[in-house]
Amino acid sequence: MPRHPIAFSLPSPAPSPPDAPRPDPSPLQQAISNTLSSTDYDLVSLPLTNSAWQDRWERLCLRPVEDEENFTPEQLEAKDREREKVDLEADVWRRDGGLRREEVNVCRLEESQAVITTAAEWLELDSPDEGIRFDSELALRAEMAQALYLSLPVLIIPAPSLINRAHLPSYARAISNLLQMGGSSAFTQISIRIPISDPVELITQGPAPNQRESMNMTMTMTNSSSVGNKHKRISSLSTRPTSMHQAQLNQMINQANSSNTTTTSSNNNPQNLRIASGASSTMSAKSVAAVTGDPSSTWEMWDCIRTLCGYHPRLSVTLDLGNPLPPSVGALARWTAEPVKYIWLPAGSFIPNAKGYPVLSKACQAFLRGMSKQNPTYVLHGTTMQKHTAGGPNAYLQYVRHITSAPPAPNGLPPSADEFTSGYADYLQAPLQPLMDDLGSATYDVFERDPVKYRQYEEAITLALGDLPAGQTHVVTVVGAGRGPLVACTLRALVRSNRQANVYAVEKNPNAYITLQERKAIEWGDQVEIFFGDMRTVNIPEKCDIMVSELLGSFGDNELSPECLDGAMRVLKPTGISIPTSYTAHIAPLSSSKLFHDVHQPTRPAGSTETPYVVMMSQVNLISGDGGGISGRCGEKVQQCWQFEHPRRDLILDATGAPVTNTHNTRSSRHVFHIPHAATLHGLAGYFEAHLYSNVGLSIHPDNAHRVSPDMFSWFPLYFPLKEGLYLPSGSELEVNLWRLCDSRGRKIWYEWAVESYLSVPQSTPSSAGMGGLTPNGSRHVSASGHPGGQPSPLMDAPFSPGFASLVAGGGSNQSAGSSSGEISRVKIGQTSLHNVGGIHSWVGL
Repeated sequence: MPRHPIAFSLPSPAPSPPDAPRPDPSPLQQAISNTLSSTDYDLVSLPLTNSAWQDRWERLCLRPVEDEENFTPEQLEAKDREREKVDLEADVWRRDGGLRREEVNVCRLEESQAVITTAAEWLELDSPDEGIRFDSELALRAEMAQALYLSLPVLIIPAPSLINRAHLPSYARAISNLLQMGGSSAFTQISIRIPISDPVELITQGPAPNQRESMNMTMTMTNSSSVGNKHKRISSLSTRPTSMHQAQLNQMINQANSSNTTTTSSNNNPQNLRIASGASSTMSAKSVAAVTGDPSSTWEMWDCIRTLCGYHPRLSVTLDLGNPLPPSVGALARWTAEPVKYIWLPAGSFIPNAKGYPVLSKACQAFLRGMSKQNPTYVLHGTTMQKHTAGGPNAYLQYVRHITSAPPAPNGLPPSADEFTSGYADYLQAPLQPLMDDLGSATYDVFERDPVKYRQYEEAITLALGDLPAGQTHVVTVVGAGRGPLVACTLRALVRSNRQANVYAVEKNPNAYITLQERKAIEWGDQVEIFFGDMRTVNIPEKCDIMVSELLGSFGDNELSPECLDGAMRVLKPTGISIPTSYTAHIAPLSSSKLFHDVHQPTRPAGSTETPYVVMMSQVNLISGDGGGISGRCGEKVQQCWQFEHPRRDLILDATGAPVTNTHNTRSSRHVFHIPHAATLHGLAGYFEAHLYSNVGLSIHPDNAHRVSPDMFSWFPLYFPLKEGLYLPSGSELEVNLWRLCDSRGRKIWYEWAVESYLSVPQSTPSSAGMGGLTPNGSRHVSASGHPGGQPSPLMDAPFSPGFASLVAGGGSNQSAGSSSGEISRVKIGQTSLHNVGGIHSWVGL
């Protein structure tokens, strides 16, 4: 198992600036060298800037809130003159920007080695104050410029405040602009430090309060935490007009104050709405509502940022485990599909064991092991603060090193497969064109090194031979023989079953046919007869009792197994056996930032987002859940699309024994998936299962592979991408439509796909007062349009929305107005376009 990098967070204050010219090492270089040489740490983490930078920024950009009535006119005049000087200095800084030597902790290129830098914690890119937002962005741009100048590997930026969710787009816009600095040659990554959870959201899950209760709860929580506010002063941009949002916010505050007699007068100050940003923030509008069982506010915060930043390749997540882990495994699994490059482990996230040593909970241990496939860097913070009685500062390092050195969770592949699968994780591969292209020997070689597949084939052939009468000479034909592995399986099965048979091998690849000739001359002799040609047209001396093929693709039929075997069935006896006898295709919705980003690369050809790919899925999360969902109409987590069986005796054949048309191999399927946790849909994962013979099969189905064909690695799943990501709230339903189609002349096969999303809501009969009874599960409270101070319901037109039909027999149409029918209905909330229309971008040729 690879060694995971672990970084030590240097305690404050950082070492002093250099006091000797190069090449003498600076105090920071010495501190880094001493730390790495005396401990088992790999890296050092520290803030890029210090308190001097904060003092200057606040002096220039913030203005104290003072009671001017207590000053004499002379004092006010002096203050105005001083303020004008500061304002002029502030505007010069806004124009020119930049940091000073005494304000930075890292100022030499030599100091950037083995260093992880963090941006200033006090900056508020999402402040309700517009001036503070813009000045914070300017300050952060100055820090980013320093990071780019020193070629620092990463700048970790504090998370936006959960209470300021309304300004999250402003935060994301600022990050997107930072990513443009330095141009295409920029090296420094930006990593957003996202808390693993919102503690208040974990505590307050339950029925949604009404609007007024929500506002009062928000203000109560905010005022109680006002002591921790970063900026108790207003922006120095005094000439900036009040934004419309700020005006609306002030109006909401005043309305709430006037309607709540218990609210203190301090609530009239809109600045009290700001609490400390970063991972310690514990309040959000979403957590106030807390209407779902899915703690998703922090993930949704990240999803908004990376979406507005266009899935930028230099943008990643630093996952902060300072807050409790969500209790749901599904909520945690979301992060396995995100670009988590760093995991922030403060000393407070450890708990003492019986002897007082710091350890992590079992749930946290399991989560870190699950994240190990992304090879993150762990940052240990606050380990010198003596939060635990035993072990000292190094105990944290030793423990994390221990749990990250344990074997990772099994991925379904044997250790022997590492040699062949290394480097293929999340790598997009175009599916094979078995009829149009001839495979190379190296490709055959990889496939043939999977012992499980051929062990299963040999067992199936042995059982099929055993069901044939003894004492007779039977016929076994291997179609698509390649380099001959199935021929060898057949010869071994004849020995095991004590049967005799004429063995024929058919191959259309002229180069692989040379290999078959060699094996016949050296190994098989007269035991095997080989034939060159297409299995659909080649002439065989006699019809066979058993036909063996390995034409299966990642989706079962995506490499044209149905079409090939339909044409080859003319050489099978009426009572003959096909191995495989049948196979099924399966589908599941997935989320994967990496796959979505890779498929949208501008270097890829047109139509790349409408092309299925074979992928060894690693940083992927299947977002569907088992069970019927809220409406009871959803299927399994992974659902079957269609099935193909061989031989088919009901086909209309031409004079040569081939099917007249290929329309019998077209298929369509419709699926409804339950989405238990909020997620972004990035595509669909395709799998297959094959029934070879009797009780022997092959499977890459994620839930069945370990039972049917454990440790098999010949096939990776098929990835159906989407042109645009589709956000799905928790408790929503995803409807997937998939088609397998062919042209009228039988020259090509292709897939088309599209998805729609719905939200289940309790059905209510509209009354003259509005739709106040409609409260969708998983969304904010919906107030009646006639309620004082209320907003029109977003579901007012729901009865006319697609999918809003009642899902329960005997609907409530006969009930009186304003009464609830108690039924569950659906509101459509999103959809994609149809992908790969007419096979314009992706098809398999016949």
